[in-house]
Amino acid sequence: MGKHDAPNRFKKFGIKKRYIDKHSKAAVREKNAVASDALKKGGEENRPDADTRMLPVSDLTAEKAAAETVATEKLLAETADAEPVATEEPAEGTAAAEAVVTAEPVEETAAAEEAAAETVAEEPVMTEEPVEETVAAEAVVTEEPVEETVAAEPATTEEPAEEAAAAEPATTEEAAEETAAAEPATTEEPVEETAAAEPAMTEEAAEVSRAPGTAGLRSGRAQKRRAGRILLVLVIILAVLGAGGFALNQVVLNADTFQSGSSINGIDVSGLTQAEAVEKLTDEWNKKTLTITEKDKKIGAIRNFDLEYDINQQVKECLHPSFFRKLLRTVRPSKRSYTIAMTAKESSRSFNRQFRGLSFVKNNKYTTKTRNAYVDLTSSDFKIVKEVYGDNLDKSKLKKALLSAIARNKMRFSYTAADYYEKPTVLSDSETLKERQAYAEKYLTKKITITGAGKKYTIKPAQLDKMISVSKSGEITVDEKSVKTFVKSVADRFTTVGMTRHLKLKGGKVTISGGNYGNTLNITKETTRLSRVLAEGKDATTEAVFSMTGYGSSSSVTDDIGDFYVEVSISKQHVWCVKDGKTVVSADVVTGNVKEGNGTPEGVFSLMYKQSPSTLEGRNNDGSSYKTPVKYWMPFYAGCGFHDAKWRDSFGGSIYLRNGSHGCVNMPPAKAARLYSYVEAGMPVIVHP
Repeated sequence: MGKHDAPNRFKKFGIKKRYIDKHSKAAVREKNAVASDALKKGGEENRPDADTRMLPVSDLTAEKAAAETVATEKLLAETADAEPVATEEPAEGTAAAEAVVTAEPVEETAAAEEAAAETVAEEPVMTEEPVEETVAAEAVVTEEPVEETVAAEPATTEEPAEEAAAAEPATTEEAAEETAAAEPATTEEPVEETAAAEPAMTEEAAEVSRAPGTAGLRSGRAQKRRAGRILLVLVIILAVLGAGGFALNQVVLNADTFQSGSSINGIDVSGLTQAEAVEKLTDEWNKKTLTITEKDKKIGAIRNFDLEYDINQQVKECLHPSFFRKLLRTVRPSKRSYTIAMTAKESSRSFNRQFRGLSFVKNNKYTTKTRNAYVDLTSSDFKIVKEVYGDNLDKSKLKKALLSAIARNKMRFSYTAADYYEKPTVLSDSETLKERQAYAEKYLTKKITITGAGKKYTIKPAQLDKMISVSKSGEITVDEKSVKTFVKSVADRFTTVGMTRHLKLKGGKVTISGGNYGNTLNITKETTRLSRVLAEGKDATTEAVFSMTGYGSSSSVTDDIGDFYVEVSISKQHVWCVKDGKTVVSADVVTGNVKEGNGTPEGVFSLMYKQSPSTLEGRNNDGSSYKTPVKYWMPFYAGCGFHDAKWRDSFGGSIYLRNGSHGCVNMPPAKAARLYSYVEAGMPVIVHP
């Protein structure tokens, strides 16, 4: 602000005109002259080290105050002609231009006031504070050193010399920051707290002490102190609120039981814990009855559900909601009614039994069964067969709907049959189905044929699909478990053991089944072999692996016996041994005693081994045991075999009916010896009626 703007600025802040007149240049020069004369006449020396600060009049004697006033006036006279230096602080901070005054105005200080006014008038210092608070011509009596002194003469305060400026202005860091050469400074706010620090000052002195010259530093400290006090108060308030909230939450809001008047789904749970509330809700809910209607007519009902409900978490949230919601429910009892879904964990035995017993479920009839679209793997063209929409009941869907109604407390269920028809989940236009078709065309067209025992079998695409899977990169993975299942399913095709055979033998045409002779597929080895073939992903025709094969051709079911066998006719009581189509042994025999239930077993058997000599051991029908030595022993099934019977005088005829063996085929010793010379382990033994 320029000096010509000062009057207007003063006017802006409401400063009275008498202060402007009082501080005009002419008035200040006149007062300076008077002050100079007064100082020259003074009787007390001006001591440079004198303390120019004045305590309030109440603390000083009249004599001490007068002496200090004279010293100050003398100093002002010597510096009257000096050009005052403008600082950022108001004239209050210029100690050389200010006279010291007491709390009450006194006549002795008038000259000093005029001298100070002259100094200020030479270079007015303007602030944004009202002129009423800027008293340049009046001395400031404070208890603190004047830090802002900037003049041509050294300051006479208690502050170190570094805060004063001499002919060559030198300032401390603090003074330099607050001093601007030849330019008046303005402060934005007055600091009113300065007056409070000097309780002994008069109202006029207090106004001087609040002048901007000393208010700058004090205002900063005061503001910090005030901000600190406010912050402390806020912290205390928050701590009190936090402690109170915590106590409220722990004692009132965090209780382990429901508040009085609390209910869940209309069921009173007042005073109950979470577990007790769950138990009560479960008991009460299972007592309800679900009524099923169709076109407003009752068609069934389910009661005594005996269900277990998944409600623990929901009940917990009702008991322990958010802090503010719990607080609201504490002060408003009307907010203590809760609603939750009574979702069953799973259907109970009681519920399932009643569901199956519903007449419209039990007696459900349909004309067409729903079917998904699929790729037909029975033919090599792999056509897509369209889906079928049927009218059969989707029982699973209906059961879920009934449980949902119970969960929502909808105990009257309206049933419409069409809403619960089973619907196809795979449609013919499905991209997945098209991809499936492409996969089948690429990987399920391989022809793998298994041969053995006079039969062959080609693996079908549907069977191949279960045994292999193909990655996106084309790598084939074989599921050996599925392969083993397949091998077992086709084993009977290649196994001839126990099969019914139609044979033309020496004893005539016979039809015979049973026994333990024939081709037997080795399940384990065939699974391993076939898995290896499938992994190659190529067409193949392979021979099956057998654990036992017929004595004849393994490539023919009808020829697995071959042309080397032993034939026993029960009705004719005769034995034939055929080798290369020719009979090499023919003899009458005695077979098992039919009367005593020891008949010789019928079927096709494998000769187990032959031994000479041997001892036959067993038990008679009366329980007694026997041991019979024989010279030739050729067993074929369960302790039954061919052997010599030297104790018999005759063979053949009907002897077996009443005096037969324990099941063996008794032969004359010579015939037994001849048969023993031909037979081999594993050769077929055919026993027929």
